[in-house]
Amino acid sequence: MSKQNWRFILTALLVVLAIVAFWNTFKLWTMSDADKTALQEKDPGALLQLQQKAIRLGLDLQGGIHVVLRVKLEELDEASRDEAVDRAIQIIRNRIDGLGVAEPVIVKQGNDRIVVDLPGYTDADRAEDLIGQTALLEFKLMATFDDANRILSRMDSVVYDYEKSLQEASGETAEAAAPAVDSAATPKETDLEMLAELMGDSAIDTAAMFDFDESELTVSDRPLTSRLEPILYSRETNTNWPGYAVNKKDRELIDKWLSLPQVKNLIPIDIQFAWSTRPEIRDQREMYYLYILKRKVEFVGKFLESIALSQGEYGGYAVNFKVSGDGLARFAQLTGANVNKPLAIVIDDKVESAPFVNSKIRGSGKITMGSSASVQDARNMEIVLKAGALPAPVEIIEKNVVGATLGADSIRKGFYASLIGLALVLLYVGFYYRVSGVIADLGLLFNLFFLLAVMAGLGATLTMPGIAGIILTIGISVDSNILIFERIREELRTGKTVRASIDAGYSRAFVAIFDSHVTTMITAGALFLLGSGPIKGFAVTLFWGVTISLYTAYIITKQIFDIRKAYRTLSI
Repeated sequence: MSKQNWRFILTALLVVLAIVAFWNTFKLWTMSDADKTALQEKDPGALLQLQQKAIRLGLDLQGGIHVVLRVKLEELDEASRDEAVDRAIQIIRNRIDGLGVAEPVIVKQGNDRIVVDLPGYTDADRAEDLIGQTALLEFKLMATFDDANRILSRMDSVVYDYEKSLQEASGETAEAAAPAVDSAATPKETDLEMLAELMGDSAIDTAAMFDFDESELTVSDRPLTSRLEPILYSRETNTNWPGYAVNKKDRELIDKWLSLPQVKNLIPIDIQFAWSTRPEIRDQREMYYLYILKRKVEFVGKFLESIALSQGEYGGYAVNFKVSGDGLARFAQLTGANVNKPLAIVIDDKVESAPFVNSKIRGSGKITMGSSASVQDARNMEIVLKAGALPAPVEIIEKNVVGATLGADSIRKGFYASLIGLALVLLYVGFYYRVSGVIADLGLLFNLFFLLAVMAGLGATLTMPGIAGIILTIGISVDSNILIFERIREELRTGKTVRASIDAGYSRAFVAIFDSHVTTMITAGALFLLGSGPIKGFAVTLFWGVTISLYTAYIITKQIFDIRKAYRTLSI
């Protein structure tokens, strides 16, 4: 196979790969806001995947919060310091998932720092409270399914009445329309707390508190339970447990209902509702899990040690751990009394997982992940257990609320200005070098397309410095073609044929172009290694832009010029 055919096949292959890599970005960028809203309603998981696979916009293009944290490694022993920052990153990521930030950037900086960028989020106080807390790992038992059903059925009635009253109270505010709480008919939480303190948790009879006839509501009349899909079932005991999958779009509404005073008063003092730490994709939908737990803390994470990821017995993953010190007897008693029951692993009042207890655990145990769990799921479990066992305290050393410095209107104007500038460059090169200039323009467009595809493939974030790197790449790419064309012109003036002039032009310009590209790549590499944040973004786009420029100038345009060798004259 000739050299020219190899170039054509290689370029065609790269174009296909670039289209695949850039496709999600193209779909997302060409979607209208209405289409995005419709997709969010129909299939939130698909929209999330689309956003994750597309080029993201940085803080400077859409605003948000920039936080720098320091992990206090000096408060840990030597052996624990290596993994402390990674554990802190995992904890912070779990917490930020709860904020609903679509594309947070959480990266390690140096040995003990973590940089958190929350694009599009502006509540700095809430972000600080959420990020800066010390992790608390607890183990809790689940409520019984019957108790949970009684509570949920009563909640359904209250929520149904609340929503109905809102609809009937047209013109009034939601608060004004909400039915008044009959504080005399329902026990106050503070009263129940006092009762629990006086009588102990075991004295609270949940079933007795809700000894009522379940209403005969239709499915449409059950606003709460109609949104819950049971997920916890024990085959050994043929028993359901109160763990439910909830569509992500319904979470905010359910949170609103759970916060209603008349609904909160229906929850016994020894029961709590807790969300999962993060959403998961289930049946092509993005779902959160809602658990109904007993509030009593049965065990705390500080007694866990030697936590390690391992291979499960049936090909899946597992997390091994040992229980130390005073926790040995307590954990053995806890697991022995609750075999075939789920034990919720709770961190910061969110449930990481609720695995079933298979047997009494005396000294060491194993959490076996489900067959569908990935190694990342198992790794998350390992890190969460370690975080609870060995807390890595963090402090916020820098916090900035970044405005969308460019703003939507400025971004739009900048986009059109870039298009106009690019069009002027293409026209000038085409006018000055005629047909050869058009070939150079094709190489330039290939350069931009490949660069955006690489950024999409790398999951890069586009920032203003990144855009500056792209613009600089355009200039370098044009310079390369000018050097080649001027060499070809010189060769033509000496009387050489078109074929000889093209070969000589490319050959003699190569050294100068290669040197300039390599020195620029070295500079970009140094900026990437030594810089941070936006400087790294600039370095990434510059490095890949220059690398691709070398390919487009010497492979793609050369391939087109090789075809033109058959001509007796050259338009240049």
